[in-house]
Parts: sequence; structure tokens; C-alpha cells
Amino acid sequence: MDIDEFLDRELSDLGLQTDKTEKENIELPDFKEQLEPSPLVENIKANLSKGNLEQAELSYVQLWHILLQQKLKWNKELYEQLSALSKQFSSALNNAYNDAKRKADHIYELINRARAALKEGKKELPFKIYSEVQEINNSIPNVFFEEKKIIEEQIMDFYKELRNTTDNELVKRVSALMHEMNQLIDKINSSIRANDFINAIVNYNKCIELYNQVPEGFLRHKNSIGMRILEIYKGLSIYTEISNLQKQLNLQSSQFQQQIIAPNVHTQIKPDTIGNQNVFSQTVPAQTNTQTKSILLNSKKTSAKEKIKMGFYNEASRDIQEALQLEPNDAEAKAIHAKIKTLQ
Repeated sequence: MDIDEFLDRELSDLGLQTDKTEKENIELPDFKEQLEPSPLVENIKANLSKGNLEQAELSYVQLWHILLQQKLKWNKELYEQLSALSKQFSSALNNAYNDAKRKADHIYELINRARAALKEGKKELPFKIYSEVQEINNSIPNVFFEEKKIIEEQIMDFYKELRNTTDNELVKRVSALMHEMNQLIDKINSSIRANDFINAIVNYNKCIELYNQVPEGFLRHKNSIGMRILEIYKGLSIYTEISNLQKQLNLQSSQFQQQIIAPNVHTQIKPDTIGNQNVFSQTVPAQTNTQTKSILLNSKKTSAKEKIKMGFYNEASRDIQEALQLEPNDAEAKAIHAKIKTLQ
């Protein structure tokens, strides 16, 4: 009997547990009990083969979660699946990391090129490079958090330099636009005071084109110049409406004169200027002459009323004075003339 057997028997007689009995009491894992193979495994393998590390990681984490729910209950199938997948992940990560490092080096090279272009005063190239850099960075898997953080810090520093340079140029450009618009507005107002509405309208259209070129982010400047443009718009719109109305009145007057001239009546026609209109004094029967004067009188009164509504009191005054020259005793014309005096 050797010493180990002797000690085991003596300890057993004393009721103490031996190493042998302890080993016998240990419950060995049941290697026969196995779970169904997880469908996540195939999903992980498919994503790894395509290089979709982020999608593969999601399924891989779920598989690990299943293992943790087992606690210490042995699952040979799950163990072997995770063991094999871990090796595949290691290989895929090494390849992807090397690719990410190459892309990072390319990004740094592009940023240096863009900075050199900025110093040379080139504008379009840095923006194109920034767009290209963003695309390359987006192609790097998010599983490399630390590496992407360093890359994105470099991109952000470059973006700040790009913004500072372009923003300063944009501010200068907007300032030049505002200066040019203010000069045009001064010219427009001078033209309006000189009754040169043609040039006023031309410069107004130029001013609107410049106003539309002011980019977003400069609302304070646009609002300030916009208030001045609105006042000009009001005045020119009123002028345009009055011009159109005057054309219609002149057309109606011309058509009426053509109608009242009978073919069998001998007329002597000579130019005669009444106000701003060229009309004709005619040797026609008294009744026809009265009708013509009535038409002209009513057109002048109508024109004066319209101009009063639009705030053009001086122009309205000229119309009503011409009406009173046609008929000094016309009560309506006298009333309109008195009203204009109170408004001027």
C-alpha cells in the first residue's frame, strides 16, 4: 500500500473528504446537450466576406449575448462557432485596418495639397478636395473609432481654415454688393426727381439683380437695403400705372375724334397742344366741338382723380388746371382743384 492510499483510507475513516472523493463529486459538463446552430453565424460570415464589418459586428455582439445568457452552462456548438468567428474577425480587421491606414495617409496628403492651394489664392480646388476627403473618410469603417477620431480632427482643422478664408472673401463680396446697390438707389432717386423714369427703371432692374445675389446669412444687410428698394418700387409702380392709364385715355380720345369727323364735312386741321397731348382743333359743327370738349374734360378729371389716389398731387393739379381751361365753370373740376390744394 502506498502512502497516498494509506492517507486516503485514514481520512475516509475519520469522515473527511479526500481529493479522490472531491473529484468524484465534481459534476462534469454535459457535452451531449447542444443548442440549434444560430442563424446569426451565416449572417456574420456573409458580411465579413463583403467587408461589412459594422453589420458583422452587430450580429457578432448578439451571438456573444446568447453565450453570456448561458452563464457557465456548457454549449460546445456555440463555443466552436464563436471561436471560429473570432479568428475570421481578426483576419478581416487586420485587412480593413491596413486599408484604413492607407486611406488616412491619402487624406493627409490631400489636405496638405488643399492648404497649399489656399495660400496660392485658389478657391475651387480646396472645396473639391474637402468633398473628396469627406467621401474617403466615410468609407472607413466606424469600428476603428480611435483612428477615425484622429482623421476627423485633421479634417475639422482644415475645414476651419477653409471657412475662415472663404467667409472673409464672402463678407467682402457682400460689402461690395451693398455699396453698389446704394449707389444705384441714389441714381434712381435722382432720375425720379428729374422725371427720367426710363433710366430709373433700368437702374432699378440692375439693383434687383444685385439684391438676388446676396447669399443667406446676411439678412440684416438685405433687410436694410430692401427697405430702400421697396420705396422705389412703390414710386415706379405708381408711375407705370399712371403711364398705362394715360395711354388708354389718349387712345380713347383719338378713337373718338376719328369717329366724329364726318367724311362729307370740310375740316381744317392744325396742330394744337393741350397739356402734354397733341390734339387737333377742327372746324366742325358746334355740337361736335362740344362733344369733343366734354370728352377731354372728363378724361382730365378722371386722370386727376387717379393721380390723387396714388399720391401724385402735382401731376393731378396739372390735369385739373387743363380741365378748368376747357371749362372754367365746371363744378366738379373746381372741387377737385380745391381738394388738391389741401393735400399739397
